[in-house]
Amino acid sequence: MPRDIEEYAEEQAEARFAENAEIRRELNAVRAAYGSAKAEHARIKSELDTLEKVYEEALILQPQPDWLKPSKGKADRNRATLIAFLSDVHAGEVVRAEEMTGYNAFNLDICDARLARFFDKTVMLARDYLAGVTYDGIVLALGGDMVSGDIHDELEQTNELSGLDTTLWVAPRLLAGIERWAEEFGAIHVVSAPGNHGRDSAKPRYKGRSAHNADTHIARVAALYHSQTNPAGSVTFDIPEAWDADFRVYDWRFALEHGDNLRFSGTSEIGALGPVKRGTLRKARQHEQEGRPFDVNLVGHFHQLVMAPSQGFVMNGSVKGYDEYARGWHLKPEPAQQALMVVTPENGITAQAPVLVSDRGTEGW
Repeated sequence: MPRDIEEYAEEQAEARFAENAEIRRELNAVRAAYGSAKAEHARIKSELDTLEKVYEEALILQPQPDWLKPSKGKADRNRATLIAFLSDVHAGEVVRAEEMTGYNAFNLDICDARLARFFDKTVMLARDYLAGVTYDGIVLALGGDMVSGDIHDELEQTNELSGLDTTLWVAPRLLAGIERWAEEFGAIHVVSAPGNHGRDSAKPRYKGRSAHNADTHIARVAALYHSQTNPAGSVTFDIPEAWDADFRVYDWRFALEHGDNLRFSGTSEIGALGPVKRGTLRKARQHEQEGRPFDVNLVGHFHQLVMAPSQGFVMNGSVKGYDEYARGWHLKPEPAQQALMVVTPENGITAQAPVLVSDRGTEGW
């Protein structure tokens, strides 16, 4: 073989060897990077699994905490549990006194004051007006529409905050109230059902209603917070994926829903009494078949306080109060108020009181 060809062949062989060596170095580097990435993936997955476990534990899904179980014996005759019904807050909405002929007004500042009054007056009523009872604890029934939401054009145009920003506005105020009650009552059980104003779609939805609702996420924020600050579990939460919830107080069974699915076909004379009574009867048959019978159905949505446990339902008022929609339909004006109930082991709901949350003088309208 001529020398120049031989030298060329050697040079090509050396070049291929060097090239292969570089490829091997790159391959080893890729393998090392893959190993590191795999280890990092395993670490991140482990952290996510831990966070998911913490999240699941934070929601503390206890439809029947121990302190809500039946209390027997003569020593317990004066024991009871409170149910405070909080719904139809409509935080973020603006109601102008000028459009209401001075009957009502509402904005974030007024909402802030009314939420504080709800928690404070619940304590006052329990301590001063419903005295002589030793309370095992209190159930906070969140019946939806905590936020005004952006489901209508006029709301989107006039709300003080967007739906998401309002969610962040409401959560710490709810937490402050729960902490206030924890000092007074000790044990608190929070049950949440989503409303219709907190949804993230223009039309009401049936699939994923709870997951796509601001009310659910406000309750979850509260649950996550208390998983860190209250590990003993004196504050528990039931935040179901369904759009309604069941809970027991002693042996008495309660169903909680917002109520927009009951449909309004009443009149200004009787308000929502007809729809709610008919809807409660339908729901009773449905729940009986599902194996979830109830004694009392807790309903919001209609902004009309009607405490009728003997008829199988308690219909809640609102924190927002009388608004332009109700006035346009010539519905009877009603003050901003919420329902408070005392439940005893022997007789179920034995006392009821409205929690009046508005104060025209201090609110300035």
